[in-house]
Amino acid sequence: MKLVAYYSRGGENHFGGQKIYLEKGNTQKVAELIADKLGADTFKIEPLVPYSENYDECVREVVADFRNNARPELKENLESIDKYDEIYLGYPNYCGDMPKVVYTFLESFDFTNKI
Repeated sequence: MKLVAYYSRGGENHFGGQKIYLEKGNTQKVAELIADKLGADTFKIEPLVPYSENYDECVREVVADFRNNARPELKENLESIDKYDEIYLGYPNYCGDMPKVVYTFLESFDFTNKI
């Protein structure tokens, strides 16, 4: 079985030199397309306390997470990844790295022998 796990943020986003509001984040849109093509399950990685929908405030929150090497608590998590052979991971670039909530997800499981 296949899984597409992703973190994506809707709300106010920076696009083409301006700020626009997105109902769904770009990573979510791509993750859904990939999952559809692969016949994969999806799992949206979400922090218990969501980042602000306001772009500038979100940036401040993200920078604070990086300064503190935070591991934000997940809103929910998968019980197990045992049934999945292939796992695809999607996320936006935050501070040249993965969002800290993605680290929380990844550190929850053993990915030995997973593709």
